Amino acid sequence: MKLLYTFLLFFIVVFSVAGQKPSKKELLAVEHEISRSQYESALVLLAPLMEKYAKNPRLYLKKGYCLFNINSRSSEAIPYLEFAKAHLSVDSWNNKDAIEASFYLGRALHLNYRFEEAIIVFNDLKTRLSTKDVELLQKINWEIGYNQNALLLKNNPVDFKITNLGPNVNGPYDEHSPVVSADEYLLMYTSNRLELGENLKSDGTSNETIYQSLWREGKWLPAESGGVNLKTDENNATCSMSADGQSLIVYRHDGISGDLYHSSYETGGWGKPQKLPRPINSIHQETHGALSENGQLIIFTSDRPGGYGGVDLYMSRKLPNGEWGKVINLGPVVNSSKDEESPFLFVDNKTLYFASEGHNSMGGYDIFKTMLNDSNQWTKPVNVGYPINTPGDDVFYIPTADGQRVYFASERAGGYGKSDLYLMEFPSEDDNRLAVIAGFIFDNKNSYSYESQIIVERVKTNELVGSYRVHPTTGRYMMILAAGETYCMRIVTAGYEECEKMFVVPGKSDFNTIRNPFYLEPIVLKKVQD
Repeated sequence: MKLLYTFLLFFIVVFSVAGQKPSKKELLAVEHEISRSQYESALVLLAPLMEKYAKNPRLYLKKGYCLFNINSRSSEAIPYLEFAKAHLSVDSWNNKDAIEASFYLGRALHLNYRFEEAIIVFNDLKTRLSTKDVELLQKINWEIGYNQNALLLKNNPVDFKITNLGPNVNGPYDEHSPVVSADEYLLMYTSNRLELGENLKSDGTSNETIYQSLWREGKWLPAESGGVNLKTDENNATCSMSADGQSLIVYRHDGISGDLYHSSYETGGWGKPQKLPRPINSIHQETHGALSENGQLIIFTSDRPGGYGGVDLYMSRKLPNGEWGKVINLGPVVNSSKDEESPFLFVDNKTLYFASEGHNSMGGYDIFKTMLNDSNQWTKPVNVGYPINTPGDDVFYIPTADGQRVYFASERAGGYGKSDLYLMEFPSEDDNRLAVIAGFIFDNKNSYSYESQIIVERVKTNELVGSYRVHPTTGRYMMILAAGETYCMRIVTAGYEECEKMFVVPGKSDFNTIRNPFYLEPIVLKKVQD
């Protein structure tokens, strides 16, 4: 009798919890806001419904889902999703809501570093699904893999110091795609912050726009627009910048497709971006691109047919006639069945950093490193580690010339917005093999020689290292060279005598590359005699 009473009491409680259901009409406004990704607004509409229909598991699910999708509130979602999971049976007719409750609970646990618990939730959900649910089972297996990878990476953390770039750079919206000059005095990046006079999109943000900030007196100055030529009515985003801060690859969407453009710095600001030609751009989406330091190689992302996943990494080399050669997919060693993004080619022209949702990611996009070996093949990508990578998206990773610091974008607790820009600093024990070299060239009137072309060769091998220009605003040239070697610098200027200068780049102990390049003595040109 007592057992029967207990069963009836349990049945009444469960029935009362599940039986108090809001009507479709009452949920219409909530679902509309969720469909527009207006989760804060949806929470406001949910509040009176949750008071009216106390303990209704479907409302708990919706609140948990909203909290999960709001930056830094995924931990608040966990108790609501746990309640929904406990009171919605996957085996019942209402299994769609039950599946969502378990799936998003697992993801919320994952984002909050509760990896073991997340694996348990996902494995339990797998046992309750039909083998016909192929796509869903595949997603769950990916989530389990993310958590397993996270456990392994967390056991071998990377040593570094991380600093948010601060409110002069970051805001309440998304900041991403940082690019920085070699001397770390110019930072450019992308944000969807709202500017005065702009119209909001449906998600409450504006189109992505390019911003820039200068390093002065130990801090980044308040960010300003990158200029009228880097702004259109559609999305514009930074991709890569040359070491001297005079050349920029940008992404631009014209409302139909996304393409890559090139802009050069001119007197007074950035010039009008020119669309990169075929075969780099296509009728498909090209979302990010990185030039090698010598400008002879570009690595970019595209969702064109024939790849190994949604978005793949491709490369093209410049031909002797100045045109771009055949586009080559980087292959299945680098490209996974999921998306790859944001390539960055290090100054050695053989080390590639990129973001991927595949390989052994610990969740979302992780940063990976691969190298071009002596056989001209890309090595197996290596996850750069935890806590550089997190359970969230970690996408844009820009190391400095000495490899001691990294500018990157990440979704982390304590930021100013969903995605912020950070500086990562590693211990300075590694031997520095690259140096930032700078100097000034003057004409016979003691003015900066902006028209000079600087050609640098490595003396030991007679190898051409690169060609450089004088910055049209600062009057300074800048280049990145291997330390401990001898170079010959040849300066060619119309109307002036050609001159040469031999110099040795010192080792790490002789200078500091943190916003302090090694300066060569100024060069004064001689006018050609008539």
